[in-house]
This record gives sequence, structure tokens and C-alpha cells, in this order.
Amino acid sequence: MSALLLVLLLQAAPAEVAPAPVAPSPAPAQATPHPVTEAPGAAQPAAEGHATGEPAAGHDDPATVIMHHVTDVPFLGMPSKHTVFFLLAALLVIAGARLAVRSYGGGTVPRGVGAAVEGLVLFIRDQIAEPNIGHADGRKFTPLLCSFFFFILVAALLGLMPFASTSTGNLAVTMGLALVSFAAQQYAGISKYGIVGHFHNLIPPGLPAWLLPIMVPVEILSMFTKPFALMIRLFANMLAGHMVVTTLLLLIALMGQSSWVGGALMAPVSIGLALFIMLLEILVAFIQAYIFTLLSAIFIGMYAHPSH
Repeated sequence: MSALLLVLLLQAAPAEVAPAPVAPSPAPAQATPHPVTEAPGAAQPAAEGHATGEPAAGHDDPATVIMHHVTDVPFLGMPSKHTVFFLLAALLVIAGARLAVRSYGGGTVPRGVGAAVEGLVLFIRDQIAEPNIGHADGRKFTPLLCSFFFFILVAALLGLMPFASTSTGNLAVTMGLALVSFAAQQYAGISKYGIVGHFHNLIPPGLPAWLLPIMVPVEILSMFTKPFALMIRLFANMLAGHMVVTTLLLLIALMGQSSWVGGALMAPVSIGLALFIMLLEILVAFIQAYIFTLLSAIFIGMYAHPSH
């Protein structure tokens, strides 16, 4: 953990560029001003990086440093770092499931990884799927909900490793997860009531006819706001933690620019707060995996049992 913080700190520190030596130039010869292109007393162009207010070459402003650590970049020959860790998280989830199955060893009591995985699967089935979707339908959707939970959890924990990236901090990844949840919601209603019955169930029973022109568009819009909320919620929470950690470490470099004493005094404070946030991110990984799974189960249950 300490090595990770030092590496991030070194990357966040802006580079110092020594001024290049200026060779003495001979006195300029007297030249007659050109009538069109050069007039006496014409303003000379401002020095680059001073009059424009832009940072000099070789210096990174704080926004650039922060965005460098939280946005997508090429990695290991791949055009996207998030894609690499997205695939890695998926492979780890599949490998973990295979190990959990093998841990039974022909018996009924799992061992090692299987015991931990079984506890989480039973929790998702008994505390999330069945209470919100129903006994029969809940068991049918339990594999999908388990996939949501374990993938989001593994992807978030991978993002806390040195030189890693949180794939669920990419809006495209969270949109893909939300679209899968949206497809499951529509399948839950259409498979039980048919297409016509599914859309008819969107209208509350006993609604006055004069409210139909208002409620029908609202209910159709709500079908799309549910996955949109899932997408934005997961994306924002995964991205926010990394931005906070990078910003806290960047405070050391910013204070050190004005005075080395300020940088030295800020270092223990920034590193301590960054460590606290990174430990908190472990808890956030479990919470966000749980919330996404729970909300997906609630939305699926709303279409599977509209009367409730």
C-alpha cells in the first residue's frame, strides 16, 4: 500500500524544467520599418506561456494530473486499460466459480473458496432475489444477480491494486451492465404476461381514462430511467474514490511548489487521508456490488409481479 502511494505521488509531482541558457546575441542592426508588416512602436508578441496564462512546457496543471490517473489510457499494447482489467475481472470471476465447484470434492460440504462463495450465493438468493422477485422467479434470476455482484466486486477490488484500473469506472462498462439488467427486467414481464400484457401492466389498475395520456409516457420513460440510474450510480461511485485519492496526494506537490516546508508538512496528512480513503474503497466495493444487485432484483420484481 505504501509503495502504491509513493508511486502515485511521484507520478503526480510536476516536473521541474531548468531554464535553458541564453546565448548572448549581437546588437540588432538598425532597420527601416516596413510600411505594411512592421510599424514603429508595434507591440511585440508576448512570451509563450506567460501572457496567455498557460503553464510552461514541461509543467502539468492539477486537472491534467488528476484526469491522467482516472481516465482510460493504452495499456500492454491494448488501446484501453479498462478493457484489459474488464477481461481480467471476468476471467477471475469464472476461475473463482470453477474453483468453488471443485471445492466440493464429491461431497456436500464445500471447503476453502467454495465455502466463501457459497455463503455469498446463499445470501444473494435468500436475502435479495427471493424477497424481491419471488420464490420461483427469484431462483431463476439468482445466477444473473450473482454474476452482477461478483463481477462488480472483483472489478472494484482490482482497481485498488498498483498500476491497475477500475473497469467499472468507465461509463461504457456500467452502461453494458445496466443494459443487461434492463433486458432481464423486460424478459421478466414479457415471459409471464406476453408483450401486450407486459405493457398493459405498466398502467396502474383503476386509473381514470383522462390520466392515460399523462401516465403512459411517464411509465414508458420510467422503463429507461431505471437502467440509467444503475449506470450513473455505479460509474460515479467508482470514479469518485480514485479522484479523491489522487487529489489528496497531489496536495503534497502543490504545497511543495511554494515551499519545501509546506510540502513536508502536507505529506503525512495527505498520505494518511489517502490511506483512509483506500481502505474505505474496499468497503465501497462491497456496498456498490450489493446496491447494484439489490436494485436490479427490485426492478425485475416490479415487472415480474406488477400487482405488488
